[in-house]
Amino acid sequence: MKRTLVLAALAMFVTASFAIAQDKKTMTADGKVKTVAADSVTVTDKAGKDWTFSISAETKVVAKGGSHKAYDAAKENKPLVVTDIVKEGQRVRVKYSEMDGKMAASEVRVM
Repeated sequence: MKRTLVLAALAMFVTASFAIAQDKKTMTADGKVKTVAADSVTVTDKAGKDWTFSISAETKVVAKGGSHKAYDAAKENKPLVVTDIVKEGQRVRVKYSEMDGKMAASEVRVM
């Protein structure tokens, strides 16, 4: 019984530590969309620096009307692509983390 409790406590500690470590590695960038493609988005920040983020199927895209576009695409059995929602010139906030030398976007939010 003691062994089970100790293992359960250890598992909770490791899980909590992993979640905290993940939060520390998530960063944000704000700016205007310079270019957008199915697998990437380039954002120019206030200082004029360009940031290119990789986009994957796991990337969450949040924009006004986005859920309607997703619904319409699902009705037509078409995949929804980031280029259907995010357009050049829009202001965005990107949550990202560095993975394999690239900045991988976990969320792109149109402001």
